[in-house]
Amino acid sequence: MTDPKKRKISSKLHGDKLTAEYRAGEKAFKGLFYVEDKTMICRFCQHSVDWVRRNTVVDHIASKKHAKAVELAKGKPAERQATLQSAFRGSGGTSQERRGNFQKDFIRMMATADIPIEKVAAMKPFLMKYCSDGGALTSAQNLRTLYLPRVFEDHAIALKATLKDKLVSVIVDETTDHRDKSVLNIVVGDMDKLYLIDVIFMTECTAKSLSKTVLTSLTSNSIDFDNVCAFVTDNAAYCKAAWRILEPILTSAIHVGCMCHILNLVGEDFVKVFKEVKQFVNDIRNAFKRQPARKRRYLRHLSAQPDAEEDGEEDGEEDGEPARSACLPPEPCASRWGTWEKAVAYHSTHLQEYASFFDEEASNADNINRIREVLGDEGKRARLQLEMNFIKESTPKIQFTLTKFEGNSPFAPVMYACVDDLMSYLMRGTTKVQFGPKTDDGLSSLPHAEKNRYIETFHECFTLALQKMSKHTDSSMAMDFYKLARVFDPRQVATVSHDIASYANLPGLSNPPDSLQEEWAIYMSSAKDQLPEDFKLHEFWKAMKLRIPRLAQIALQTIWLKTTSVDTERSFSQYKTLLTDKRESLSEPHTKQLLMLRYNGDVEKRLVV
Repeated sequence: MTDPKKRKISSKLHGDKLTAEYRAGEKAFKGLFYVEDKTMICRFCQHSVDWVRRNTVVDHIASKKHAKAVELAKGKPAERQATLQSAFRGSGGTSQERRGNFQKDFIRMMATADIPIEKVAAMKPFLMKYCSDGGALTSAQNLRTLYLPRVFEDHAIALKATLKDKLVSVIVDETTDHRDKSVLNIVVGDMDKLYLIDVIFMTECTAKSLSKTVLTSLTSNSIDFDNVCAFVTDNAAYCKAAWRILEPILTSAIHVGCMCHILNLVGEDFVKVFKEVKQFVNDIRNAFKRQPARKRRYLRHLSAQPDAEEDGEEDGEEDGEPARSACLPPEPCASRWGTWEKAVAYHSTHLQEYASFFDEEASNADNINRIREVLGDEGKRARLQLEMNFIKESTPKIQFTLTKFEGNSPFAPVMYACVDDLMSYLMRGTTKVQFGPKTDDGLSSLPHAEKNRYIETFHECFTLALQKMSKHTDSSMAMDFYKLARVFDPRQVATVSHDIASYANLPGLSNPPDSLQEEWAIYMSSAKDQLPEDFKLHEFWKAMKLRIPRLAQIALQTIWLKTTSVDTERSFSQYKTLLTDKRESLSEPHTKQLLMLRYNGDVEKRLVV
């Protein structure tokens, strides 16, 4: 006969009576485990153990890992801690599934926060002490080779689902990293949302390879060619040649030359003739580069000047001049013209301080000697001051426009007017004789012949900039689009045609049905209403979805057409922080996976099915 006691025990191990609490309370396991949220957790290893099968628990206790944890704890189990287990483990599932989810969530967190995976060894003691399942965290090698590809696979699936059937702008740019590899990043814009869909490492970037790579990337991400409304690149010749290859395939798209890149080229041509200013800016940059002691001496010298603010902070402006402050000169960046202009503006107000400071410096480096020579010669210094004042007073219009377009706003409807205003400004500059208070004051002190030569030089600056601007905009198909897109800005409706037939080249407005024409009439009528002072174009069209849903959707897609490639530049900035000198051995696939996870963030959570 069967022992009644054994039957009693057996009944407890089946059905609802078999619980994590029961298993943890068994005599053989007592004191080794505790239960939280229906999960049995090892007090020594600090991770969950599958309690359903008794043999699994026995195997865990007999494992080398558990024995090592007991030895490290000197036989004293860790105290039970308050945990964030729900955030790390998720809900439900077997112990193995929960531990796998923990690893994957940990990878997502590390990638999003840009924390190197190899730091996991230093983080593990903390996680074991304060987090349930912290001991389940595997090695950095396993996280990188096993779990990172799994997380990226989930991310890629969510990305495809997010972009399915969406009209997108494809933004492409290329750079060379410090390993001398050509890196091509492809970002797509879905209205105000941006996603990095591919990172490609290439031996060389040509028109043929670029066009082929773009088509391959779109296909792998299940983006229909007909859903591409814009192909955004810089204005390099090979990018324009790539568009000529893609144009017959991306039939619904237009080629958009990055407006920020155009303005950068315009700014470079504007100051092309000022070789002495360029040399001076470069010499000042090199004088302070990697010279911490000289920087400290300069700040002390500047603070001692009667015009300097001791607190080192700007306290406002007077008569249009920035307040003087004890701060280092801005460092110009070759790829960002605006930083060079800011450096010139700073230098123009600190020539006197530079002269006294570099006279006291003991260095006889070539760049220091050139600075002393220019600032020590009254005539050279006066010419340098005049040219810097001209640049400072004549370039803010270019700089303001450039800075404006670097943001993430619906610029398409206002782009035409901004470009037209800048062209008019440059055109006026080719003939004007007054350039700004400081510049005019410097000109007035010159002999008549020399004054006229400088005026001719200043006119040449405006002419060169105007020619560069015209070269990149006159034949641009994007400018035709921007001109039509003005109709979706109610602030400009009074200046454009009200006939819907005039906008047949805009996506969604060719052969409009009666229902869409009725919505168009409603919009034209409501656009005459007074707009609030804090008017926001995007919010306006989101609100109009209630009255004219179809036209509002077309308008939102039009106003959010991407006009610059600055978003790929931002992805390159993240790339540079990811691939540091200490992480040069990171493989190309892992580099791509980590960068996309960081740039796109929690795309899986944002996905609405």
